[in-house]
Amino acid sequence: MRIRSLKLTLLTFLAAANVGWAQIEYPEVASTFDLGRGFSATVEHEYHNSRHGAFSQFNGSEVTTFSMHRELRPGTFHYGNTFAQSESHQHFGFSTDRFTGAYFQGSGVSFSKTGSGLYTDLNHYFFHGGNRAPFQFKGGGLNLDVGSGVSVQMAATKVKSPGLEDRDGRYAGVSVGKWSGGFFGLERGGEGVGRGFNFTFRGVATGIEYQEVLSNTGAHLRRLGFSWRTHPSSRFSVELEDARNPLYADADERRVMFRIQRTFGRSRSFGAVEQDGEDGEGTGKQTKYGTVVAIGLGVGVLAAAVSSGDSGDDGAARFATPDEAAFDVMNKINPVSVRQNREHGGWIYKKPDGSYDSTNPVAGGEASVNIGNPATSVPAGTAASASYHTHAGPDPRYDNENFSPQDVLSDILIGLNGYLGTPAGFLKKHIVATNQITVLGRIAN
Repeated sequence: MRIRSLKLTLLTFLAAANVGWAQIEYPEVASTFDLGRGFSATVEHEYHNSRHGAFSQFNGSEVTTFSMHRELRPGTFHYGNTFAQSESHQHFGFSTDRFTGAYFQGSGVSFSKTGSGLYTDLNHYFFHGGNRAPFQFKGGGLNLDVGSGVSVQMAATKVKSPGLEDRDGRYAGVSVGKWSGGFFGLERGGEGVGRGFNFTFRGVATGIEYQEVLSNTGAHLRRLGFSWRTHPSSRFSVELEDARNPLYADADERRVMFRIQRTFGRSRSFGAVEQDGEDGEGTGKQTKYGTVVAIGLGVGVLAAAVSSGDSGDDGAARFATPDEAAFDVMNKINPVSVRQNREHGGWIYKKPDGSYDSTNPVAGGEASVNIGNPATSVPAGTAASASYHTHAGPDPRYDNENFSPQDVLSDILIGLNGYLGTPAGFLKKHIVATNQITVLGRIAN
């Protein structure tokens, strides 16, 4: 066994969102080894260093890929197997001078970077706050050369997850010389949830790429990239990204991404699911095969990302703070509580993407409500951050404008803050850490 090549990549994000500027660095090291008999292995180490003001966070991950390409009559057989911390996938296929076909399958609990050759560094929680859940996917793709430098690509991927409707991604594209483009559609349960397209020009020394993803809830993700070959083994690229989501205003951001890549040693054969052909690496058959697998896995990632929750989550607002989630649910339920003279309550919880939402209110009696256990009353994969409840209508028997001693004690025992909606239309908050109560503002009554 010997090292065939070593690829170093430095990817830096400058992200401008509602919370200000943040800098995120992604150094990567990919080592490819010849194992003999047509086999090769690639080990990628990826490190994240995020800085926002005085805050800094560093972590790393590893992706390992085994691949094989064997010349057979009348074409080439391809096989690859990739492992990441929370994902694994396998792919195999066959290619001739004019045709390339591939089948792929995999499973995990969240799509990692290795799964998206069509759209790299995608934020899977951008479109809505879906929960991380086990999944399986499978699909296929093909590339057909029709002559005169023209080829067509097609791919389809199905994603399954327990308790959720099946999600499907389909792609159709065409390549003419150095130009290529395609359209994709994303479905869940047979209904469209998103769409998009990509356009690429790859010259000898320069490249341009535009990508766009749109969801039916109004969210969009647009990216424009430019790349330059600064050396036979080096490439530099700049990408501009705009992301907007009307259901989660604090996720609106613009990013500038700089990528510097240098390869040392012999050009490696196709290993991880990326398109090596953009740098002129690998054989023609391996490049076409890599493109087909990258597109197929990419539409699967997009289908999962755009519809990562259930159908009831797609139109659900996402709040940047627990206070915002409390204002939202209290404005809706407090008038009902006053009119019915019944307490209502539930939980404020944090989603995996960092946003907040509330459980549906539970109705109680005129002086109490049982909202259940915080560990079992919020959706799987989320964490309760506070309780909320109302105090029904005006009643001279009770001090309904203030937290009761039982309310305060319950918050302290479970270790979570509490929100109270009063008959007069005030939203109050009990902060457990300081045992203080504050008035946040007015709500409907």
